[in-house]
Amino acid sequence: MTRYLLAAALLAFPALGGPVVVDQAGRRVELPSRVERVVDLHGGAKWVLYALGGADLLVGAYFVNLPADPLAQDALRGVDPRYADKALPIRPSVEALLALKPDLVFGSSVVHGAAFADLLAEVGIPVVLLYPETLELLIESVRLIGQAVGREGRAADLAAFLQGTIERVRATAGRAEVRPTVYFSAFYPLNVYAGDVIQNVITELAGGIPIGKGFSPTRAGTFWYRASAEQVARWDPEVILVPAYSRSSVGEVLADPVFGATRAARAGRVHRVPALFSPWDTPSPEVVLGLLWLAEVLHPGSTGLDLAAEVVRFYTAFYGVELPPEAVAGLLGK
Repeated sequence: MTRYLLAAALLAFPALGGPVVVDQAGRRVELPSRVERVVDLHGGAKWVLYALGGADLLVGAYFVNLPADPLAQDALRGVDPRYADKALPIRPSVEALLALKPDLVFGSSVVHGAAFADLLAEVGIPVVLLYPETLELLIESVRLIGQAVGREGRAADLAAFLQGTIERVRATAGRAEVRPTVYFSAFYPLNVYAGDVIQNVITELAGGIPIGKGFSPTRAGTFWYRASAEQVARWDPEVILVPAYSRSSVGEVLADPVFGATRAARAGRVHRVPALFSPWDTPSPEVVLGLLWLAEVLHPGSTGLDLAAEVVRFYTAFYGVELPPEAVAGLLGK
């Protein structure tokens, strides 16, 4: 960055002097006294911000993929009419960030890290790093985001809903004695989620055995293990999950000889994980819907809840979006 840009940035951004928070990388971050312009490079923070009624604060955000489904597009326009204009790459240049004049940036402790945060701090932009890769850390991130933008009350309501849903599943499907083995694929069918990532967390809590949990990521900075055809055959999973962002459809997975010979395929237990705003298996408030959905997939009727009604209640309460019955049925694959 040039000396001119650095000097201009220091003049353009307001002084700090607000609350000090501890982010999920363990860093103490001093915030501005008033946060009015926010950039989300983590990707999940924007969904929390929207749920807190903070669409007006968001000036830029990383979208893993902009919603392609017309239902999702219409629903998201109802939350933030300008969402598509705010899209950023996961690693924008400092100059691009300066042009947005953010009071605060949310980043990923894995993707961005302290070096990136320190660089932005030099030009007066505080960065809060997030790592909501367990349900407990997700709830912590909701409270942290609410504190950072001055919306603690809404954040407390959302956190309470998330916690209540988690406890409901823990007390029902989570106590199942018979637990099917679950192969949770990532972007490609042979990539299975590894370690304690949120996909494996919700699988275990919903009453399944996540096959990838005992493995480490094949490559640093990723969350999945690259399996071989021989390993898949040995594991012979009882359930296969295909996320909405997978490069392969359920039909393509079933047609693949590697997966088509598994118990999951023979029993018709290869499922596409739903997605509306964000995929229901990623670190956002919607992941609790993924948890409920997965509990019902693995142990039908176990939660005692009407899943369709819970979906409607969630989007109405936190996003102000009323989904018609046919939209909910399509979302749930019914």
